[in-house]
Amino acid sequence: MFDSSKDPIVNIPLVTPFDEQDRVDHDALSRNVERWLKTPATSFLVGSQTGEEWFLSEDEKLAIARTVRQTLDETRILVGGIDCPSVTETLRRADAFADVGAGMVRIRFPRGESIIEPYFEQVLARCPVPVLLMHQSEPASFGLAGRPAGSAELLASVANRDNVFGYVTDHDLRFEARVRDLISSEKRFWICNGSIILQGTLIGCNGTTTAFSNIWPAALHTLLKLGMDGRFDEGWPLQKHIQTIDAIMLPWLAAGVKASLKLLGFEAMRPRSPVSPMPSAEVVKLEHAMRDAGLLNN
Repeated sequence: MFDSSKDPIVNIPLVTPFDEQDRVDHDALSRNVERWLKTPATSFLVGSQTGEEWFLSEDEKLAIARTVRQTLDETRILVGGIDCPSVTETLRRADAFADVGAGMVRIRFPRGESIIEPYFEQVLARCPVPVLLMHQSEPASFGLAGRPAGSAELLASVANRDNVFGYVTDHDLRFEARVRDLISSEKRFWICNGSIILQGTLIGCNGTTTAFSNIWPAALHTLLKLGMDGRFDEGWPLQKHIQTIDAIMLPWLAAGVKASLKLLGFEAMRPRSPVSPMPSAEVVKLEHAMRDAGLLNN
């Protein structure tokens, strides 16, 4: 069984493999997940910006989730990603994810402060599985902080409700430190970006879900443990490698993540049309940074 109390937890917001006809490649997906199962990652999210969620139909997301669930072992958990301001539609999607084996759903805060409280009052009471809250008002802006979805007090009051597993920060650590102070210690509090893992532990983070989880989940797990133990000096060299790779990769969004994974030998790492692959000159820079970090054989 998935141990939800065992920190730190590394969640992978899974990239979506596409074949040469721009279709989801489920065979490649299964083989890719099998590789991730050899890492410390224990949570796998379908339906994220890293997974090109806005390029997928709901049927495709559910089919992907089903394939992932069939590949996971019982110590790992499938998470369904939802970004929808409608209570009725959010609950429909949550039910659908639960039906294909999701043990949790990740829900972004609606963009509109006035509807946050009534939205979650209804959703949390009726959602069939626990909820991971995602504070990410501008999800397409990888690595950049958006305007807060609401006050720290409002977001924390939602996070403290029943049926909430935890909360994922945005990139504004000053704001999120205030949220952390207001959230019960019983709730998980995850940092949102691989480049600020150690900084996240300074404000109380005990897990992560980030695009970089696809690339090097073992490094993120190590950094989280070091930061939670206060061993920051030991972690800084590794954190710097991640920052270097992230700085080259993230401007190209999911295409950049897929370029990294292609270098690592993962299958079907094409972005979905009409998005172009990462430019070859940038891939060369990325490869050098990954070699320097020890991720690729020299």
